[in-house]
Amino acid sequence: MLSIPHRVTYLLALGAATLLLATGCGGEASNESSSGTVDTTSTVTLEAGERAPAIEGATARFEAPTPGAVLDSGEVNVEVAIENFTPGEQTEVPRREQLANSGNGQHTHIIVNNDPYFANYNTDAEPFSLGELEPGAYSAFVFPSRSFHESVKSEDAFDVVNFYVGEEAESEEFPLEEGAPSIIYSRPKGTYSGDGAERIMLDFYLYNVELSADGYRAHYTIEEEGSDEPVAELTMHEWTPAFVEGLDSGTYTFTLELLDENDERVPGPFNYTEREIVVER
Repeated sequence: MLSIPHRVTYLLALGAATLLLATGCGGEASNESSSGTVDTTSTVTLEAGERAPAIEGATARFEAPTPGAVLDSGEVNVEVAIENFTPGEQTEVPRREQLANSGNGQHTHIIVNNDPYFANYNTDAEPFSLGELEPGAYSAFVFPSRSFHESVKSEDAFDVVNFYVGEEAESEEFPLEEGAPSIIYSRPKGTYSGDGAERIMLDFYLYNVELSADGYRAHYTIEEEGSDEPVAELTMHEWTPAFVEGLDSGTYTFTLELLDENDERVPGPFNYTEREIVVER
């Protein structure tokens, strides 16, 4: 828990769950709900939210490369087939007006070895370049994304493919192994300006793991550049997006971890991620 030097009000809500409000002065502030535990040291609010309406049957699948393929060094392309989901369309739900939204519409997020995602707007499995990749073992993860970058969350919507670049890499282990519990960081990413900086979405994907109150949990920390204490923290035990409001202009580090029932970090290359985010109010 974090020591709080001044009064802070924090709200954590999920759907119709009971709302708990806690304030502290010179002590600790924590909230418990069906979504997790929150600590904060400022007027910033960080809360778990509901998922956007489902997009039934939406899937993204890698058609290339094939699992275990050995590719030449240099530029690497992937091909993604999509069903029941139309890239380029705007997602027509109210949340689109509340968040940073892509003018190019719906797309897929492609995440390679836990680097920031590529936004793929291709519609018919045409090649998409990942750029030049050095020799090594690679795990690529793909899922459909609404125009405001919230992932389509289901057991069948995503796909993962493991491949090598360069024959000498064939003895290396893949970052995402089948059966290993992993959490995939998606948002936020980059710079948020103007209206898009008012409410910022935090989103992730789950692989081989489920969240619960007494099992695996997702833990977020937001830290401002130059500060010794986090701006806010949030522990989640349901798979939903989260939202942060009240960040001043500045540079922040968003950290996502997968924790076990003992609050220990789960081993794995994807299970601890830091992203530098710029806010311009």
